[in-house]
Amino acid sequence: MIYYCFLVLSLAVAGLGGWVRRRSEFWGQTLLILGGLGCVGCIAWQVRVNLFQPAAREPDRGQAVVSYFLANQVLREIGSLQGTVVLFMPPESVLDAETAGTYAGTFRRVLRGFPDLKVEALTLAVPAKAAKAGRIPLAAFHQVVSNGPAALAYVSFAGAPPDIGDFQPAAPRERPGFFVFDPWGTTNWLGALKTGRLRGVIVPRPGARDAAGSDISGEPREVFDQLYLQATPATADEVAARLGAR
Repeated sequence: MIYYCFLVLSLAVAGLGGWVRRRSEFWGQTLLILGGLGCVGCIAWQVRVNLFQPAAREPDRGQAVVSYFLANQVLREIGSLQGTVVLFMPPESVLDAETAGTYAGTFRRVLRGFPDLKVEALTLAVPAKAAKAGRIPLAAFHQVVSNGPAALAYVSFAGAPPDIGDFQPAAPRERPGFFVFDPWGTTNWLGALKTGRLRGVIVPRPGARDAAGSDISGEPREVFDQLYLQATPATADEVAARLGAR
């Protein structure tokens, strides 16, 4: 809208210059020059927008693949049920809006073939110092769901506290599935995973390169295996051992 207003104004100034030039050569020429410069500026702006504007950045594959595998595991657990899947996101001091959008957006794309399933992303309220160290208490999870929807499943992209097994939200069924991505690579989740309170955990693979999406190639499984380990109740001890703790 601003572009068209400026273009019309430039043409009007040039037109006025042509009319004024009949009476005053100097002022008419000045207005013609100003109007012409305005039109040239409009053309240059259009060229910049259409030819030189940088392409939108694609989602980081190393991040997107985490959501891809978590979403597929959730689907296997809840099947054809109808309801909401809640995603827990770390505060912005830990996770920028672009990365949070990659996680949530990928998760929604996997579930888009299931219109009866809704996805709601909730940000945990935790002081920056504690959040950056991965010390996110159970109270933060309870607080954010206190006024939120009852869910079929919960997915944390903020790891899990050691007492995550005590998580007790309102839910449409007795024990909703709980899935975790622990970016800090702790074993806080070990006890709850072994008892089945958690249904699945993803952690960074020890020694894996923290590569950007443009540096990662291959199918989702190949990308995942380069960067992450996935633990289930049956493999909890094995994955914990690979992280260096039992």
